Amino acid sequence: MDSIFDPLLAEGLTSLSVHGDWKSGECCALARREWEPELDFARYRRDFDRTDRLAPDGAALGAEETADLYRRHDRLERLQALFALMRKGRHQMVEAWVHAGRNIRFLSNVHSSALGLDNGRHAIRGGGIRRHGLEDPEEEVLIDGLNLARGMSFKNAAARIPYGGCKACVHSDPIALDDLEALGFLAWCIDRARVFTGPDMGLSPEHADVLRRHFTRNIVGGPGGALGPTGVPTARGVFLALIEAARDHLGRDGLAGLSVAVQGLGAVGHPLASDLLAAGVERLVVADPDPKRRDAFLQPLAPADLTRIEVVSPEEILFVPADIVSPNALGGILGPEEIGRLGCRIVMGAANNQLRAVSQEEERELAERLAARGILYQVDWMHNGAGVMAGAEEYERQEEALAANVTARLERVCRDGVRENLAQAREQGLTPTALAYRRIEAQIYGEARGPA
Repeated sequence: MDSIFDPLLAEGLTSLSVHGDWKSGECCALARREWEPELDFARYRRDFDRTDRLAPDGAALGAEETADLYRRHDRLERLQALFALMRKGRHQMVEAWVHAGRNIRFLSNVHSSALGLDNGRHAIRGGGIRRHGLEDPEEEVLIDGLNLARGMSFKNAAARIPYGGCKACVHSDPIALDDLEALGFLAWCIDRARVFTGPDMGLSPEHADVLRRHFTRNIVGGPGGALGPTGVPTARGVFLALIEAARDHLGRDGLAGLSVAVQGLGAVGHPLASDLLAAGVERLVVADPDPKRRDAFLQPLAPADLTRIEVVSPEEILFVPADIVSPNALGGILGPEEIGRLGCRIVMGAANNQLRAVSQEEERELAERLAARGILYQVDWMHNGAGVMAGAEEYERQEEALAANVTARLERVCRDGVRENLAQAREQGLTPTALAYRRIEAQIYGEARGPA
């Protein structure tokens, strides 16, 4: 597999910084060697910290030298493809580090730092960290990370927290909880990237606890933290948004009597499905590719609840006849073909980047396709941000973080904010997605730098 990391590995380099200017579209890359091969990252924060010079005679290549490096190793097209993706999404930066001995590739995808530049904290950006297996194509990992980072810029603005948008992607084999060399490397990268983060797919909440205990307080969302994993508040925010969507589009006061299809029964889908049952949905259709997650949801339920549940395959779940389809797993699931097959009236869930798009323009076009079919859709970052609200509360207040602060914020954003966005979109003849972008993007690309 051709990799953007190949030239670095071939010449003993460790780091690549790719910088983009969203105004001009210009991009450049800089390569460096920042540490020696024998460095033991398990000793991070004991023998060295993120500010130490770890390769006294380390190489540092300028933009032209880096381009020549990639040309010599026949990887210039890979670098230029990344430039093109960054231009399309108007991204600020990608910082990449590779641990050659363990074959761990760390990508810090930065869409915008605008909202966090003056927040007075170490972390000026916020976004999750997920791991992709080495079997996943690198191009997909890059696209996924860039899309998620772009969504985080808007999600953080909608959540009214003062942090820019980013997403970290780790491309590696699974990392054990006692693998302090690998975890120390992740912690060094997190700290260097100036982010606060929380575990996403491929990394467990327990990883966050180990990272905090040994290396860095710039990760939150572990079971041992003040607020615990962020799936429950995220699910609550989506639940409140679903009530508003049913009121706006179906004329219903609540969710009782409706049919809802929930894709994914993980950290968010499981508590969301439980809330839907408690709200009195008439029919709940669920799917998850992991039988353990599916059974963990079904087994504790009372017989009366089980009569309202239908289990279908992951391939079917998006297309079952239902009032609402709620995606709560991977993104990029709805392109033109899938939109044409939908049998629902509302699409709203916690999954990031549900539309198969890499730019605002593509998202808006797909949102118009949904609207043309009479399906209410609102871009996910308007209602799935309770997790990052909880993360910001824990990052800023640490052990003194309060769940009540998160609840108050998520009600303002995921209930009141969604109600306002849906109503105004209808009044102005816009899709809720188009209006959401219009309301938020000035904070990211304009002169405004504070939260909404």
